Amino acid sequence: MDLLSPNIQHYHWGDYSFIPELQGRPKGDKPEAELWMGAHPTSPSRTVESDRGLDDIISTEPQNTLGPQAGDFQNELPFIMKILAIREPLSIQVHPNAQQAEEGFTFAQSNLTGAQSYSSPRGKEEVVCALTKTDLKFGFREVNEIYAIIDAAGHSDFSRLKESLSRETPDEGLKEAIQKILSTDADTIRSITSTVLSSDMSTTVINERETKYFTSLVETYPDDPGLLLFLLMNFVTLEPGDFLYVSPGVTHAYLHGNVVEITSNSDNVIRCGLTPKHINVDEFFSIASFVSEQPQIQTPVESVHTYESPTPFTLTRLNLNEELEATLQGPEILISTQNNFTITNKSENSFHVEQGHPVWVPYSDTSYKITGNCLLFRCATNPYF
Repeated sequence: MDLLSPNIQHYHWGDYSFIPELQGRPKGDKPEAELWMGAHPTSPSRTVESDRGLDDIISTEPQNTLGPQAGDFQNELPFIMKILAIREPLSIQVHPNAQQAEEGFTFAQSNLTGAQSYSSPRGKEEVVCALTKTDLKFGFREVNEIYAIIDAAGHSDFSRLKESLSRETPDEGLKEAIQKILSTDADTIRSITSTVLSSDMSTTVINERETKYFTSLVETYPDDPGLLLFLLMNFVTLEPGDFLYVSPGVTHAYLHGNVVEITSNSDNVIRCGLTPKHINVDEFFSIASFVSEQPQIQTPVESVHTYESPTPFTLTRLNLNEELEATLQGPEILISTQNNFTITNKSENSFHVEQGHPVWVPYSDTSYKITGNCLLFRCATNPYF
């Protein structure tokens, strides 16, 4: 068992104060977008006491750290736990499944363009749980909802998408419409978005909250075809405690808020719009799903609640006001977002863990006890995966 040092990613879209305040320190002059807790080689967590990388610890003793599933996980920690502090919208993006990632990574070894999209042979799926009210885009709207948006705008170039959307096979029609969108020239994009902003959308699913994001994105990326793709995607607001599974192939974009996120041990991201970063439209079309998909939001029903997801990891939200004892099925990482706590393992090793600071618990610790009045999030390997 070890305390982990802060491992901050300073991406441009990050908030300046949420993570520093969570950890009880002054904010700096750089945005702090993500607090990473894991063993990914790009940015492995390091222990406070020995300053040793978690990737090194696991590779040296995979059975002791990962337990009986070590071989199934290729002797790697199968997740990265993160706190995301989202001040500005992230790109519209999608993640590959295992087969797509392996093929993409193999191609990337001999092709510079591919290397910008595939840095790992691992697929990527993720789950998020809101710490504060959080807005995002997730999957594509139903075709009838898209029709209503197009009709409300009344722009002739936008209306041409309806021919594609009327295809007998809905997913093929949606893909064709999005192909048209992402090949639209800058002047037409500006014309359509201007018309949308001046149109009455009260008869559509677009609400005032979503319109504010769209207006801001039009100012930031005025020529970007991703603006029209944005309109075709579901707008979702998560309340604190709400949970969402994001499968490979689902197009999504986080807009604003603060969440606990767990991803596969991979940082493969395929972007297709609304970003200054590399965009790979061809790869987007090869891996994205074009089925209209509604988000399946889970809410906690108990003080200790494990959310459901078809992943090799699980996320549990623990709202504690008394002692908790747990037996380890594999390695775990825990972090409190409200108040401090004390954790003691079977060997009577004990840590006082401050709010916002993670603790690593290897499988070899067997069990532990937690005391404290706190809101904990626990990422563990899924013993049934």
